[in-house]
Formats: sequence, structure tokens, C-alpha cells
Amino acid sequence: MPREHRIADNTDVSTTRERALAALEERLGHRFANRELLLQALTHASRANEDETGRLRDNETLEFLGDSVLGFVVADMLHRRDPEGAEGVKTRARAHLVSTRSLARRARELGLPALIEFGRGEEKTGGRTKPSLWADAFEALLAALYLDAGLEAARRFVSEQFETDIAQGQLDRRDHKSALQELLQARGGDPPVYVVAAEEGPSHRRRYRVACQVADRTIAEGSGYSKKEAQQAAARDALAALRSDRAGDP
Repeated sequence: MPREHRIADNTDVSTTRERALAALEERLGHRFANRELLLQALTHASRANEDETGRLRDNETLEFLGDSVLGFVVADMLHRRDPEGAEGVKTRARAHLVSTRSLARRARELGLPALIEFGRGEEKTGGRTKPSLWADAFEALLAALYLDAGLEAARRFVSEQFETDIAQGQLDRRDHKSALQELLQARGGDPPVYVVAAEEGPSHRRRYRVACQVADRTIAEGSGYSKKEAQQAAARDALAALRSDRAGDP
């Protein structure tokens, strides 16, 4: 464990941490006017509880605020990208983007795990290795940025973090089957039916080909190494076919 997390009054350690925080601000593109907000965002409750002065504030309240700011800004980005898109699809896309896994990855890229202040007990039990706590720190950091510089600064940060995933189609993990069913329901049709058309390959590497049928007509096929994967592929192509047909209507 780095010494800076064990000794609070050592000058060399303080200087090292200050440099690390300054480097984080460089990565954020923002110098905090109120440095206490940044320190709070990186303070776990276990560390605040061990503080004998009672002046350390943990990041739980900032995490709550950051979660709301993040959800709003990501929803706004998704809406602007596809104003007429199905609500369910965008809801699932937002859930994927703000999931613990997604936020933990971004926190790691920013170097947050090494900067979070944990209490001795949490440190010993592996708190620094928990992605959920990295994600919490990411949300708290966003809240600190929002409080220090306003919504536009928070929006800029979120945009930099998420715009590539949104623009480059990283939302393809969405549930195409649900999206297809929603589209058919909106058009007054029956739900799709998926039929296994073929099973190919050895038993340990079986590949499935699934037909997606709408109104007793096969409109797309998909393949994959599981029936679910094949169904998703078929639903994706069925969505494209139906939207293309509608676009070509007179």
C-alpha cells in the first residue's frame, strides 16, 4: 500500500499527493476553485469515520448528486442523438452507459482508484480493488465539478467521457428483441416469432441460425453461438428491414 495512504502529516507524502491531484485536474481540464470539493469526492466514508478531528467529509452525498447529474446529461445526449427513438431503447442505452462497470472503467482511466482515501479497515479488506467504489468516486467527482463550476462544466466532462461510445455505436449491446417488439406493438402488429432454422458445427462449438418471423413471414435471419445471440442478430436485421420498408412507403 502506498505510504501516502497511511501517513497524513508527512511533508513528502503531502507533496506527492498534491502533485497527483494536480495531475488529475489536468486530465479533467479543470482547476478547482474549491479544492475541498475535490478532496471530499475522493474520501471514502471509512476514512472520514477514522478522522479524529471530525472535519473530513466523505463522498456519499456527492455520489448521490453526481448520479442525478450524470443521468440527466446522458439522457440529454441520447435524446439529441435520436429525438424520435423509442423510449425503451434509450432507457436501456442510458442504463448501460451509467452502469457500475462502465463508470468503473472510466474511473480507472482517470486514475481514481489510486487517489481515493480509504480507512485502514477498508484498505485491508480490499476496498481499493472494488470497482463499485471506483464508480462511486466517479459520480462524486462529477458532482464536485458541478458544484465548483456549474452545469456546463459538468456537461463538458460527461460529453468527453461518453460521446465516443454513443457516436461509434457502442450502444449495440441494447436489446434488439425488445426494440423490435416495441416497434411492432406501436404499429399494431403481433410480436415476432423466432424459429431455429439450423444447427451447425460440433457440439462444443454449436452455431445456431434463427429466423425472425412477423405475421407468419420470415423477414430476417441471424446466427450466433447461442440461441439468444442468434435471436438478437435476427431481431437487429428485422428492425433494419422494417424501418427500411416504412421509409420507402409512398
